[in-house]
Amino acid sequence: MIQRIDVSRGHGYPLLLGATLDELGGHLKTAYGTSGHYLLITNDVVAGYHADKLLDGMKDLKTDLITVPDGEQEKSLDRISKLTEQALQFKADRDTVVLALGGGVIGDLSGFFASIFMRGMRYIHIPTTLLSQIDSSIGGKVAVNHPSGKNLLGSFYAPQAVWTDFDTLQTLPWQEMRNGLAETIKHALVADPDLFEFIEEHADAIKGLDYKIIKEMSLRSLAVKVKIVTEDEKEKGNRMLLNLGHSFGHALETEEAYQGVMHGEGVSIGIAAAANLSRERGLVNDKQLDRILNLLMKMDLPTTAKAHDRAVLLGHMSADKKNKAGNKVLILPVGIGRSVIAADCNDEEILRAWEKVII
Repeated sequence: MIQRIDVSRGHGYPLLLGATLDELGGHLKTAYGTSGHYLLITNDVVAGYHADKLLDGMKDLKTDLITVPDGEQEKSLDRISKLTEQALQFKADRDTVVLALGGGVIGDLSGFFASIFMRGMRYIHIPTTLLSQIDSSIGGKVAVNHPSGKNLLGSFYAPQAVWTDFDTLQTLPWQEMRNGLAETIKHALVADPDLFEFIEEHADAIKGLDYKIIKEMSLRSLAVKVKIVTEDEKEKGNRMLLNLGHSFGHALETEEAYQGVMHGEGVSIGIAAAANLSRERGLVNDKQLDRILNLLMKMDLPTTAKAHDRAVLLGHMSADKKNKAGNKVLILPVGIGRSVIAADCNDEEILRAWEKVII
């Protein structure tokens, strides 16, 4: 049975949860008729697992498949240019609907492409990873990376719908599950102490890939994201809280040229750095700091990074999109289950936070 949750007040769209991939074709026929054109964009790994099932349900619809290589480095203007060439070869136009099948990279890349091709075409997210199902597919943020920083080129562009088949999680390696767990722990720290406790209590079941527990965790996690983005669609206020760990994490990803550290790993290290900064400010106590670090480590997530020049990492943080008038804006946990926007962080304390996580 498909569960529907509506996101946002302005450019609203539904999350369709528990849907199966082969049912999407029927939904598209109902929504758009049978004469439309669809451009399915995915990567070569995801295509091997899921493209055939999705396409089986779309046999009566004109659908062209584009696969891109796997990896964060594909979120680039160069890949956007190649997608443009391929879309034109398939005679795509403004009435074509893009189907983004994959994780966060495919969602961001395909969504940004849809937002600018011929000044905008419709798209549907079909998230296949834990990270994309509970986080990146929700909220309408699409972007590509730039050598100067992560997601620097992008826009707010809402999908027509998010079509979530939780069964796709069963094809994920543990490394990919960890990526999503970092974001789930972030959601718990931002706004849901009960979710944090749930993950602590069910850590062994989650690591043992008990998908019933994982689905319950996912639904509770995405509920945090939905509530916050519905209240603040364009990230003018509290939506910034969802960037907990990301200022530090994006700096690491930028320094590693988007290849040496996975996004969830960067977020995990960023959460550890932010939690240490919070401890210095008295926003968390020793016991709470230990709970945060211990849960990350219990989920096989890193809390430290290999040796980097802290000053260089600090420089990368200067390009963070939350910054205001040259001031670095960070998200800091307050205890377990609440976070704050800190616009007064100075470079010295940020460097001390980096020192706690750089080995």
